[in-house]
Amino acid sequence: MARRIEHRSTSEWPAARVYEALIDIDYLTDRLAEIGGANAALLQHVATEDGARFQVRQGVHADALPSVARTVVGGDLKIDRSESWRRKEDGHYTGEIAAEIAGAPCSITGSMWLRDLAEPTRSAVSEFVVSGSVRVNVPFLGGKLEDLIVDQVQKLLSDEEKFTTEWLARRG
Repeated sequence: MARRIEHRSTSEWPAARVYEALIDIDYLTDRLAEIGGANAALLQHVATEDGARFQVRQGVHADALPSVARTVVGGDLKIDRSESWRRKEDGHYTGEIAAEIAGAPCSITGSMWLRDLAEPTRSAVSEFVVSGSVRVNVPFLGGKLEDLIVDQVQKLLSDEEKFTTEWLARRG
C-alpha cells in the first residue's frame, strides 16, 4: 500500500520568481552541491517556451540509512528524480515529479503547483505544494520502508525550501 506525501510551504517571493529559480541551471547545480548528497549531479535540463524539465541524481551514504533500508538497498542510495514544470497562467505553475531508487523496488510520484496567494500576507506572497505517494514493493518490509522514505522526502523538501529562500535572498 502506498504512503502519501503532502508538503506545503509559502514564500516571501512571487511565484514567478520562485519558478525562475526552481528551473534555473545555476540554482539546481547549487542546490545539488549543498544538499544533494553523494554523487549528486544534474543529468538533464531542457527548457522550452512553456516550461522546463530536468533530471537530477541525489545520493545518500549507506551509513546514514537505517538498517532495514540497508538490508534492501545493500549500499549507498542513488536517487534519480525527474521534474517537469509549465506555466499555467501568470502567477500559477504546475508540475510533476517522479523518483526512483536504483536497485530498490521503490517509486515516488506526485504533482506540484506553485501560485501567488490570492491575499498575500506580510510574510508570504506565494505558495508551493507537493502531493504524491511512495510505493515500495517488498513483502513484509514495504510499509516500514514507505514510512521511512516519506519522512526523508519531507525532510528533503523542507531543506530545499530553506535553500530556495536563502538562494533567492542572495540574489535579491
